[in-house]
Amino acid sequence: MTVPTENQLTPEEVADLKHKAEVSSQNFERAKKAEARVKELETNTNKEVSADDSLKEDVKMLKDKLAKQEVLEANPILKDKWKELEEFRQLEENSGMSLKTAAKSFLVENGLLEVRRQGLESKTGGDRQPVQTGMTIDQAEELRKSNSRLYKEKLMRGEIPNS
Repeated sequence: MTVPTENQLTPEEVADLKHKAEVSSQNFERAKKAEARVKELETNTNKEVSADDSLKEDVKMLKDKLAKQEVLEANPILKDKWKELEEFRQLEENSGMSLKTAAKSFLVENGLLEVRRQGLESKTGGDRQPVQTGMTIDQAEELRKSNSRLYKEKLMRGEIPNS
């Protein structure tokens, strides 16, 4: 059997190996610090993004609340019918409408927007009497006395009222 012999390193080789090990150790530490910093930045970024998202959600919620309040102020009848309005907005044909537009559409479709009319409508023409066409009774009598032939012709054509 052969006995393994140990290789003897020169002091220069030993110093070179120690230097390489030290540099490798420093690089390893730097890599670990860089990885830790990357993880820290990722968590901070995620926290900032989630904070931005929550702020956006809060703003959206406040805008919705304000729009609801404006619609209720403009149309107080909707206070009792709010659930029905929400169901109306969920329909596919109404999904893209803003709240104000959907509220107006809901009121019109359910007949809640128009003021109900009672009885007959009032006159709009005023107190005027219709314009008389043809002759009055007094004019016909005067024509009969003064021009009987013309009176008979107009009587036959129906231009003179029968009295």
